[in-house]
Amino acid sequence: MIEDAGSLTVRDLLEIGVLGETELLAGARGVDTEVGDVRLAADLTAVEACAAGDLVILTGHQPYLVEVALRRAYSADVRAVVLCKPTTGAYQPPSAATTSFANRLGVPLLEITADDPLLVADALRTAVRRPELSAARLLNAVTARLGRSRTDPRSVITILTGELHVSCAVISADGTAIEGVSPPGLPPDLLAGSVAATAEIEEGFAVAVPVETDRTGHVHLWLVSHGRGRNKRWAETVLQISQVASWALGSWVAAERLEAERQARSRGSLLAELLACGDDVPPQLVQQAVLAGWRLDGWHTGIYAVPATPGQLDTERLRVELSRRGLHGQLVEGAEGWSFWLTNDSEPPQSQHRELTTRIAQALGCCPLVAGIGRPHPGVSGVGKTLAEAREAAAMTGTAKVVHIDELGVRRLLSMAAETPALVEQATRLLEPLAGVEDGQLLRTLAIYLDEESVTSSAAVRLKVHRNTVAQRINRAEQLLGVSLLNPDERLAVHLACRAVRAGDE
Repeated sequence: MIEDAGSLTVRDLLEIGVLGETELLAGARGVDTEVGDVRLAADLTAVEACAAGDLVILTGHQPYLVEVALRRAYSADVRAVVLCKPTTGAYQPPSAATTSFANRLGVPLLEITADDPLLVADALRTAVRRPELSAARLLNAVTARLGRSRTDPRSVITILTGELHVSCAVISADGTAIEGVSPPGLPPDLLAGSVAATAEIEEGFAVAVPVETDRTGHVHLWLVSHGRGRNKRWAETVLQISQVASWALGSWVAAERLEAERQARSRGSLLAELLACGDDVPPQLVQQAVLAGWRLDGWHTGIYAVPATPGQLDTERLRVELSRRGLHGQLVEGAEGWSFWLTNDSEPPQSQHRELTTRIAQALGCCPLVAGIGRPHPGVSGVGKTLAEAREAAAMTGTAKVVHIDELGVRRLLSMAAETPALVEQATRLLEPLAGVEDGQLLRTLAIYLDEESVTSSAAVRLKVHRNTVAQRINRAEQLLGVSLLNPDERLAVHLACRAVRAGDE
């Protein structure tokens, strides 16, 4: 947690940028003391009037006055001494002896570049006495600049960095910084929720504010700010102003997404780029995917659907059929088929793929499509991996409507073997006695009969003939080939030959 500091320390004033261009010349040992008030001092009388808790701004920088101020700070518990260095004109910096003296006393000696000490005092006094007013001024400045500028990530980061003196980044849910630099040591759980949060990190604090959330409450995009110091009040100020900036970014995301919807056809090429990147996906591509509404973090399960017969299918109809079965994910139309993936927060159980296969088959029941399903894979690169497996499975659906990559088993081995030229040639010779017999129905019946694990009734249903007709054709095929399908070796050889000939014809 961020420290619940009641007052600002000298370190806080340095880190939140109230002092502007400031250099700590000496006395670093005392920067964690709290500041109660701010005073201007132009002479010895004013210096002697300073009390405990004061931060003294010297309007004169004579060496004797600086040393007197340091002694007074040490004896009266004055918090720090500030020297104003003008941007033009003469200025005598403190000597080495003076800075050494400040170090021995442990009194912070600061040098600020400013032409008007009164303005410096006003800014500091407001920050110390009226922090809420200082926060309001910063909010007004940020809001005014946001109103005059583009609200894209780069512009918003530039504004926050300039006004709040913090480091900012726009980060996707998977942790990719699409603009700016992610702070070091960012806790993973800071981006795991769905509301703004603050956490202590190395050398300060981090504020994470959601920019864009989907209908399930999952945050796709975060605005993360990294500030120095441990002052809770300042962290809350950064949080509040970051929320205003996040609303501006949210409007930009909505506008960009609307444009992306108008260019839905470009999603196919965007997905192709994403798949081609493999494990190394560049931040700009992650940004495009987030703007397209794609969730890239979590575990992805890919589905690839292709037409079973020539023809066209309306993408929206497919989306509706999937939604009716509770399958809400990303659907992208391609030149040859549709890529679809579902995302879970954690790795799905291995047993889930059977239920998913059933639901996909139901969704495609009234559509002339077949589909393959890939294994779950994590992260942005996981989208490409699971869709590659889904494409492989879709190419080997055979008689099934939907096939999971893990269910292919021997079918994958047979498919690879069937592509061997020598096997195709031998298979053609083996099945030559059936070529042209009964207008090809004998060979087709044999192939389907073996695909259906030699179950006559199942083959009859697929062929839309009586089971006795199937039995008669199989008996004749055995006679013409001179084999017995009751022999496991001969049955396997004939089945493999049918696969090889079919692959060769395709």
